[in-house]
Amino acid sequence: MLFGLIAGVGYLAANTVTIAINPNFPRPLLYAAISGVHNVLGSVIVSVLLVSL
Repeated sequence: MLFGLIAGVGYLAANTVTIAINPNFPRPLLYAAISGVHNVLGSVIVSVLLVSL
């Protein structure tokens, strides 16, 4: 789980915030919050599945 959190927050969520700061997104912080949480949870779930198998 720790690896999933580190990869999710350190890479995926940071990239999502960077991508969201774009003039094409009407609400960049809301987009970054929703997509960032989605990416972090996905990363944690995948890392837990990989370790448990």
